[in-house]
Amino acid sequence: MDTAPAEPSRRSRREARDAQTVDVVEAPARLTASRTSVGDRPAQRNGWWILPALAVTALVVGVVVGLLVTVAFDGAAGHSLGGAVASVIVGIAGIALLGRFRPEGFLSLRGLDVLWGVVLGAILPFLAGIFAGGGGWPAFGALSPRWLVLGMFVPYIMIGMLTVFASGFVLTLTLRVTEPRLPGVWSRAIAAVVAAVAFAIIPIVFRGDVSGMPVALPVVFGVAAGIFVALSRRLWGAIVLGIVFTTVWIAMSVAGFVLA
Repeated sequence: MDTAPAEPSRRSRREARDAQTVDVVEAPARLTASRTSVGDRPAQRNGWWILPALAVTALVVGVVVGLLVTVAFDGAAGHSLGGAVASVIVGIAGIALLGRFRPEGFLSLRGLDVLWGVVLGAILPFLAGIFAGGGGWPAFGALSPRWLVLGMFVPYIMIGMLTVFASGFVLTLTLRVTEPRLPGVWSRAIAAVVAAVAFAIIPIVFRGDVSGMPVALPVVFGVAAGIFVALSRRLWGAIVLGIVFTTVWIAMSVAGFVLA
């Protein structure tokens, strides 16, 4: 009897048994590797503090450099330029770091975000102007080239850059740390508070600038922007809020100068 056709069949069965043996031997190693890749790597366990340390470092460097600028330029002009320089430093750091780990959809823009940004941006400075004196309207001291540069341009820089740093980078970083450990509501509440604190530091340090904006106003804006981003998980709405907020404040300041 010809047994040639049976030889490949026996070889195939032998190869299948060898493959199963290899799978049994390698399975624990593959399981260990998969668990490690999910987030159990020693580098991830021990290096969680790197991003918060970078955020604090950027904030400290920005404040120190800004204070050096106030030494070179005294008075309100020095505070304006110092605050602008400090905000640019932390804003650039926030953009660079946010680009590496931003959540999916964080930079998307929706119509509802624009609507809320416009409404809140118009209301916040108006309410502050009611309590600012001068018949309810804030006012610049004079319409001059110094005012055009420091009174109009600098507030846009500060509000915009601090929004990206605090409401963008710091808030998402806080969510990344708290969400695996806390319920969603508490995680978002803590993130909004941390972002508001990060936003308020530079306006408090460099208060008394040419714009005449009371320090409480950017602090309240930081709270509103932090809540906005924490609830929506999108940044562009807060940026629209900042643009409208600053524009309305400047328009009210011009009106206060004209009516004074």
